[in-house]
Amino acid sequence: MSEANHELKSDLRSRMRRLLEDQDESFRHDASAAACAHLTGLEVFRHASVVMLYMPLPTEVDLTPAAIRCFQEAKTVCVPRVDWRGRDMVSVEISSFDDEVIAVDDHGLRTPRAGRPIVPSLIDLVIVPGLAFDPAGNRLGRGGGFYDRFLRRLRRSAITAGLAFDAQIIDAVPADDRDFAVDLIVTNRRVSHIKGSPARS
Repeated sequence: MSEANHELKSDLRSRMRRLLEDQDESFRHDASAAACAHLTGLEVFRHASVVMLYMPLPTEVDLTPAAIRCFQEAKTVCVPRVDWRGRDMVSVEISSFDDEVIAVDDHGLRTPRAGRPIVPSLIDLVIVPGLAFDPAGNRLGRGGGFYDRFLRRLRRSAITAGLAFDAQIIDAVPADDRDFAVDLIVTNRRVSHIKGSPARS
């Protein structure tokens, strides 16, 4: 990554973190519910048998309503477990978001206590967090590159969906060859399909 791109991403991360932190709790709750309703109404969600969700930070879209729908529809649900030392991420099956199933790791991230690993080639739909997205599907992550590396292991027919608040959609996210663009973006206000992606409504 060029030094200029690195600085652009760093500045944008700071700006987007401030934006998320400044959002009202009641707005965050209502907007999360709206975004999850848009997500679960998609054909790609309805047809997915194996869905990978993320464990939201307090400022991110809370996808608990989408998780509940997955459990109700008997979908296989997996979430990330980060290997900080190896700088890698694996997907682990869970049966709920309850504290009996989910712990908090040394970095403050919620992570499954146990569960069988799900190989990436079995996943139909991955819900991807991000600090910002743009109309081309480019995503600004937290800076570790974990999702960029993991998503490249999916089969070609798998769908990746960025989930965010509408204010996180910006004109352009700085990106290079190491960044993985998503197939569609879902917010509390809209669903955006990325041109050339296999995802459909």
